Amino acid sequence: MVIKPDADLLSAALDRVVPPVGDLPGAGGMGLSEEVIKRCSADDRFNGALNTVLEALPSPNDFMALDDGGRDGALRAVESSHPAAFGLWLDIVYTIYYMQPDVHARLNWHGRSPQPDGNEMPPWDESILSVIRQREPFWRKV
Repeated sequence: MVIKPDADLLSAALDRVVPPVGDLPGAGGMGLSEEVIKRCSADDRFNGALNTVLEALPSPNDFMALDDGGRDGALRAVESSHPAAFGLWLDIVYTIYYMQPDVHARLNWHGRSPQPDGNEMPPWDESILSVIRQREPFWRKV
């Protein structure tokens, strides 16, 4: 039987793992819980990790009633008691978070692949090779 994870609980947990910074909302505030659920449901390992983490947290109502310090403590307890599942869960959370265009903009990261456009490089400085050019060859010509 497949149980749909509680998106509100997940969203609150996401905001503690990746909290808001400046004008950028936290991962939960960005509405990433549904994407986390979707991605996790496509892979049994990640789905198991998500379920383990959420089941180990207090109930949604109890977790929401905690202040930030209490939520952090609950997450630390889950990390301690289920380190492998927590690590997999973090992997998927960070992957999804750092795919977001708003996060790229905040980091001033262009996000394009090196090919075919390439990345800008400073002009080549031939002086870098001056010391190497002064060395005697250490190989034999054949």
